Amino acid sequence: GHSPSEAFNETVEEATESLYPLIGENGMDWMYANCSATAQRGALDWYPKFYAATKPVFEQLYEDVKSGKETRRVLENGSVPDYKKKLDSELKQIRESEMWRTGAAVRSMRPQKQKVKKA
Repeated sequence: GHSPSEAFNETVEEATESLYPLIGENGMDWMYANCSATAQRGALDWYPKFYAATKPVFEQLYEDVKSGKETRRVLENGSVPDYKKKLDSELKQIRESEMWRTGAAVRSMRPQKQKVKKA
């Protein structure tokens, strides 16, 4: 096991700060062709399992959007008088999770977040 900061760096930080910009600039086909053999092998070996695991979730999501169920849920939840209070409580649970706290700590260490010390 990795520490929380190592796990965050190896997943979220690497994806958002390194990989996604390269994919956006060059495309996923370029990324596959230019990543390590370990990453290529992992993508080829594991994508069928991830596809199978996530397909039902996306099918349900698309069906809920298509049927209007998702829109109704958002409108119903957003129209209750204390919506903001409930939303803040739900968001607080996420914000105070170990992964989000770790992310805030890691992002604070990015060079662009460091204050320039004057001599």
